[in-house]
Amino acid sequence: MRPLKLTLTGFHGIRDGMHRDTVTLDLAGLPPGLIAIVGPNGAGKTTIMDNLHPYPLMPSHATKMSADGFSYWDHLCAPRAEKDLEWEHGGKIYRSAFAFRNTGKSRKAEYYLFEKAASGDWKPVQLPNGTVSDGKADTYGQCLEAVLGSPEAFFTSVFSAQNRRALASYQPAEIKRLLAELLGIESLRELSAKSSEVAKVLTRSLEALQREALMLSAKRDTASAMASEIRDIDGALNAARTQRADHLTSIGKLEQERATLAAKQAASAGTEARLRELHQRRRELGVRREQLIADDRTAAGRLSLRKREADDAVATHSSTLKQGDAIRDADVRRDAVQIALGGKQADLVQKQKELAEAEAVAARHAAVTVELRGMEQRGSVAANLAKTLKAQSDVMDTVPCSGQAMHAQCPLLAQAREAKGKYATQMVEVGLLRTSYRAKQDAAKLMEASLQQLPALRAAVESHQREIAADNQELHRLTALAAKRPLLEAATAALDKARSALAALQQEEIERKSRFDRDIQEIDAQLTAAQREMDAMAVTDVTGLIADLDRRIVGLKEAISEADGRIEASIRRQSSLATDLDRLQAELSSLAALEGRVQALSDEIAQWKLLAKGLGNDGVIALSIDDAGPAITAIVNDLLLACYGPRFAIAIQTQTTLASGEARESFSIAVLDADSNSSKEFAVISGGQKVWINECLTRGIALYRGRDAQQPFRTLFTDEADGPLDPERKRAFMKMKREVLRIGGYEREFFISQTPDLVDEADGVIDVVALALQ
Repeated sequence: MRPLKLTLTGFHGIRDGMHRDTVTLDLAGLPPGLIAIVGPNGAGKTTIMDNLHPYPLMPSHATKMSADGFSYWDHLCAPRAEKDLEWEHGGKIYRSAFAFRNTGKSRKAEYYLFEKAASGDWKPVQLPNGTVSDGKADTYGQCLEAVLGSPEAFFTSVFSAQNRRALASYQPAEIKRLLAELLGIESLRELSAKSSEVAKVLTRSLEALQREALMLSAKRDTASAMASEIRDIDGALNAARTQRADHLTSIGKLEQERATLAAKQAASAGTEARLRELHQRRRELGVRREQLIADDRTAAGRLSLRKREADDAVATHSSTLKQGDAIRDADVRRDAVQIALGGKQADLVQKQKELAEAEAVAARHAAVTVELRGMEQRGSVAANLAKTLKAQSDVMDTVPCSGQAMHAQCPLLAQAREAKGKYATQMVEVGLLRTSYRAKQDAAKLMEASLQQLPALRAAVESHQREIAADNQELHRLTALAAKRPLLEAATAALDKARSALAALQQEEIERKSRFDRDIQEIDAQLTAAQREMDAMAVTDVTGLIADLDRRIVGLKEAISEADGRIEASIRRQSSLATDLDRLQAELSSLAALEGRVQALSDEIAQWKLLAKGLGNDGVIALSIDDAGPAITAIVNDLLLACYGPRFAIAIQTQTTLASGEARESFSIAVLDADSNSSKEFAVISGGQKVWINECLTRGIALYRGRDAQQPFRTLFTDEADGPLDPERKRAFMKMKREVLRIGGYEREFFISQTPDLVDEADGVIDVVALALQ
């Protein structure tokens, strides 16, 4: 892939860094080799670099290297924004056109991929399966991946963005997927996926057969339960028939016994009539006795209530009379307390006024203190800013070009010239802040005398408030006592009346108890006489026995009817179960053949799953990756030797040996240090060493990919990867870049660097500051 022309419109990085809404870069005329993109921080370099590729993401801001890990809307500043990139790959020229619309209520993004026809017209890219780039994100992604491959592979091997993940941090599954694409064995993954899909389809068929077999197995259990139930019904029928016969025999015996009792009852009809009268008399006397007890209980309750009311009246009037001296004294004391209360309230108003004035001074003092703190912070910031502006402006007198004609126009001294103009203004602001700070300090000191009186004033106000509250309570108590004075005379008469009523209630209680005892004794005497007469007659009453026999006979007849119903229901249930059992046994005849089909289908699914695993990440792909590991290692070590000397070498390990001796798929990078004759994991080496070793790994994968690719990439991209390197390593870093271009046959590499020495070694420069002035 080789970018030819880039146009960006409405991007934050372009507007903020270059102060332009639109920028266009014509890249076709650049010389081959290393192309540096230079400019100060925040000038828009990374925004340009992040868009020199056709993938719909900006890699330095993406959480992962796929379209769902990035959103353009966070980087657009205009209602209408566009990205237009023309690029070449495999001898064909393509155009990626992105259009963004943000009306405030809705957002719309369109992504188009065009191919330049022989006539010079742009036509939407169309895949062999009929997919056309129609502006949708998913169709654009499908078309672009068909031309360039996945974004993960592109941003791992060709494009080194800021904040990119080190290869050593990739999980085994991620590195397998990446290397599978680089090795061109994605077709095996597709075959593995198809095998898995076949296994899933067959599994659905197997599940249907298993459900059918499970249903038949359940029916087999049902048939067994039915046979058991038929046997239980046979036993229940025999028991019910035996019980019915026993009931018929018992009915015959009870009817004979009833006939004997009926004859006896006819001989003693007169005696039984008198006994019934006596029984009725006893019941009436019992009811009368219970009624007398209930009436006495009710009367006692009413009398007790009246006694409590009389006792309460006596206690109330006695209490009022005991307070007589206090009530008469309350009128005199109430006036004195009220006069004293008025004086204290007037003192409280004066003290509250003085306290309010002191608190107002305290509030002003607090506000002045807050202002002083804010002025201290602003003064510190202003002084530091003045110091910074002074240091920046002094740079103009120390640079080598001082005194020359270009000294006043040098773009690198623009910040120093601006600082020199702001320094005098800043010093005036610092002086004003200091003067105002001293004035505020003097005002705060004048308020401190009033603040010292504030605790004493608050204590005095609280003391007056407590005294006034106590006087108010005493005044309310005396007023309430004085209000009872009219009740003293009435209390004496009412007390005598209440005591007389209480004596009358006690006499009434004595009379009620005497009357109740007399009535109860009379009823008990009548009950005793009736019982003596009943005992003297000594006649056996057979009426109850005959009624009991009648109930028993009716119960046995009902039991016989119930048994007949159970026998009939059991016979019907037994016939229905026999019919259902014959039907289930006919259905169960096919269960053996169905279980054979389930077993055969299970074996076939196991073969398809084995094929999917063999063609997947843990099968042929893993073996291919194991074969590619030494080749990539050799390329990386050649780059390290050519550019950084013989000290470091790497070893890529794709398997880990467990404690049990078994091998497990993994991915790790060991760094061999010839100086210390030791081996370290990539994660524990220094930051600078990580940079150049990771870059060699990335470029090693790119070289390995380009060696076997039918349409190799012609351009590489690197965004500020040399930051942690020392000067010597930075020069070796540039040497490595040129070595990669030579070995891989790449046309050019775009890179961003803040190191002037590296920029001087570039074959071409894109100056974003100069670009902003065009």
